[in-house]
Amino acid sequence: MHKLFKLTFAICILAFSTASFSQDGAKLGVVNVALLLEQAPQAKSATASLEKEFSPQQAELKSLAGKLEKQQSAYQKNKAAMSDAQKISKEREISMLTREIQRRRNDVQELLNLRRNEELAKLQNVVNDAIKAIGKKEGFDLILYEGIAYTNERIDITKDVLKHLKTISTKQRSEFNK
Repeated sequence: MHKLFKLTFAICILAFSTASFSQDGAKLGVVNVALLLEQAPQAKSATASLEKEFSPQQAELKSLAGKLEKQQSAYQKNKAAMSDAQKISKEREISMLTREIQRRRNDVQELLNLRRNEELAKLQNVVNDAIKAIGKKEGFDLILYEGIAYTNERIDITKDVLKHLKTISTKQRSEFNK
């Protein structure tokens, strides 16, 4: 974190010193990447895609949890009438199902995390490309997007980048529907 602050500070100093040499001054911009990753249509699309992809596994886990709950309820209801061997057998069955559910839940969570990271990497590339496109189009000399504690709205271009991302998304959807 400290290195990131030093790097950001050095870039700002460099930008301002470079600006003193040019007649126009440096054009600076700041982007709130967290906001973009939250509000971009590509992010919403990726989230919906992941939910759709993992809904069968989630439904299966829910079904197994319901089955476990029924078995536990039946065991609690009938254990007074069971022999010791039946109790042990039923407890073992419940314990095995509990472990199976936990194992599957961990597997699904691990796969979901992997896929989420893949989608996040794709989204970060799209966001970076959008930032570069806005930077070139608008003639920015420097655009910062990490480690910013405060920025004036005058140099915050997050809305422009978000608008660009929405345009890209709309364009891709219209090309896909052709």
